[in-house]
Amino acid sequence: MTIAVLGGTGAEGLGISARLVAAGEEVIVGSREPRRAGEAAAKLAAELAGARIRGAVNCDAATAADLVVVAVPFAGVDELLDTCAAALNGKVVLDVVNPLRLARGLFQAVQVADGSVGAHLLARAPGARVVSGLKHESAANLRAVGRRLAGDVLLCGDDDAKRVVGDLVRRMPDLRPLDAGGLAMAPLLDQVTALLLNLNRRHGVETSLRIVGL
Repeated sequence: MTIAVLGGTGAEGLGISARLVAAGEEVIVGSREPRRAGEAAAKLAAELAGARIRGAVNCDAATAADLVVVAVPFAGVDELLDTCAAALNGKVVLDVVNPLRLARGLFQAVQVADGSVGAHLLARAPGARVVSGLKHESAANLRAVGRRLAGDVLLCGDDDAKRVVGDLVRRMPDLRPLDAGGLAMAPLLDQVTALLLNLNRRHGVETSLRIVGL
């Protein structure tokens, strides 16, 4: 499976790209600027032996991929969709965007058109198979591929695409994917992410999420 990480030159995109490459997946790092995409891919290729990775502009990356990870900043989601929505049709699309703002020292979830980024993606690209998830993991921890991860990854989506994403998550030791319901539940993921980030700031740690009883 070929995976495109749109917005792959940012911290979250680089972290996810690194983990996917380390798991043996073929990755296309997407960016608005082909030079930045190529540089990011070359950097990861130099760090990870046997890496199957290259760079491309976002729309070309999405077109060439079987699965698309949307990792652009929240402010860039509509710009991406203005040019690349058609390239998402028929694809499994993983939304990892965190629509947050920092106000008076606290992270807060931002209200999103259509209720969540995942629902907004689906409204703009109705042929996509959208899953929201992988929002709670630290970008730095993802990037450090020698570090074993810990926690549960909550996935929200309305079709069997959750199984595809869940299988991918299982390839990142020691994460466990959990079905958290449909896209209607996705706004709660943003609230949980804000909570974890506020805990991190208060206690000087990097928290994760574990659901007990399942």
